[in-house]
Amino acid sequence: ASVGVVGIVVALYSLVVNRVTRVQLVRLANACFATLLVVFWLISRHASPALAANRTFVWAIYILVELYAVLLVGVFWTYANDIVTTTESNRLYGIIGLGGILGGIAGGAFVDVLGDRVGTMNLLLVAAALVLCAAILGTLTESVLRPPDRRHEWRDAGAGAALEGAREVMKSRYLMLLVAILVAYEFTATLSDYGINVIFEHSFRSESELTKMYGRLGWIASATAIVTQLVVVPLVLPSKRIALLLPPIAMIASAVGVVVLPVLVTAMILGVTDRGLNYSIQQSTWESLYVPLGAEQKYKAKAFIDMFVDRLAKASAALVLVGLIAASGATVRVTLGISVVGAMVWVGSARRLARYWSKGELTAAGLEEAQRSQLPASTAPPTSPRRSRSSS
Repeated sequence: ASVGVVGIVVALYSLVVNRVTRVQLVRLANACFATLLVVFWLISRHASPALAANRTFVWAIYILVELYAVLLVGVFWTYANDIVTTTESNRLYGIIGLGGILGGIAGGAFVDVLGDRVGTMNLLLVAAALVLCAAILGTLTESVLRPPDRRHEWRDAGAGAALEGAREVMKSRYLMLLVAILVAYEFTATLSDYGINVIFEHSFRSESELTKMYGRLGWIASATAIVTQLVVVPLVLPSKRIALLLPPIAMIASAVGVVVLPVLVTAMILGVTDRGLNYSIQQSTWESLYVPLGAEQKYKAKAFIDMFVDRLAKASAALVLVGLIAASGATVRVTLGISVVGAMVWVGSARRLARYWSKGELTAAGLEEAQRSQLPASTAPPTSPRRSRSSS
C-alpha cells in the first residue's frame, strides 16, 4: 500500500514542479503535510473510538509517516542541491547531515520525556507546527541567501510529465547506477537487519533485556554517525570514489564477521556499521551526487529514485526475505551470505559511478555530453569547471 501511494504522489509531484518555483515547492509540500497532520488529529479526537482504532486508519497514519520520510526529506535535499555548488556541498553536507541526526535524537528525547504529558495523538499537532516552521525557514533561506533565480523552463509534456522522472532515469547511465546502488543497499540492509534481529532474540530471553539492547544499538549507531559526520565526511566527501566505496566495504567486512562468528558482539558491530554509516557518510555522499545535474534530473529523476524506487526496493527485499524464510527457514548465515552478494553488487556499481568523478568535478554539461556519446564522463570531451552561483 505504501509503495502504491508513493507512486501516485511521485507522479503528482512531477506535475507540480512544472508549475511552481523552487521555494514555492518547499512551501506547498510543507503546508500540505501540516494540513494532513491536523486532519488526522481531528479524526482521532472527534471521530468515534471505533474509527480511530480501525486498522485501516492506523495503516493510513503509517503511510502518512512513510510519505513524510520520502517527500519532505526529498524536497529539502532537492532545494539544497539546487542552491549550492559541488565544492560547497563537499564542505557543508556533513554539517547539514549532522543536523538531521541531532534532530532525530531530539525528537526521540521529546517523545520520551514529554509524550505522556502532551498526549500521543497530540504529537500530531506538534509535528504540524514543526512542518510549518520548515516552510518558514525555507522562505527565510531564500530571502536571506538570495540564490540565483532558477525558475526552470520545463518541457510542455502535459499529463505525460508525471512519468518524466522515470524517463530521465531510463536514458541516463549515471542515474541507472544510482538506482543499482540504492536497490543493492536496500537488499543488503534488509537481510543484514534480519540476521541481527535473530541473533539478538537468541541472546536475550526477556523482552525488557531485548528492548534495552535495541536502545543500546540505537544510541551507539547515533554516536557513530555523529563522529563520522564531524570527522570522516569532510575528509572523504571530496573524493567520491572513497566516499562511495567505504560503506559497502565496511558492510561486507562486518557481515562476513557475523557469518564466521554469529555472536552478539559481531551482530552489534554489523548493526552499528549499517545504521551509523547510512545516517552519515552514505546520506551526505548520495545527496552530493545530484548537485551537478540538470533541473529535470534534480527535481524529477531524483524524486522518482529517492521516493518510488527506494520504497519499491524495500518492499521487494522484504518479500524476498519472506520467501527465504518460507522456503528454507533462512538461517543467519544464509541471509547474511545473500546480503554480502548484494553488497558486492553495491561495490561494483559504486566503482563504475566513481568513474564520472575520476577527473575533477562532474558538471551538468559534462554529464550530458557523456550521456550523448555513451562514454564514461572521464573520457568525454573536457568541459569548463562549474561557475559560481553568481554567474550560473
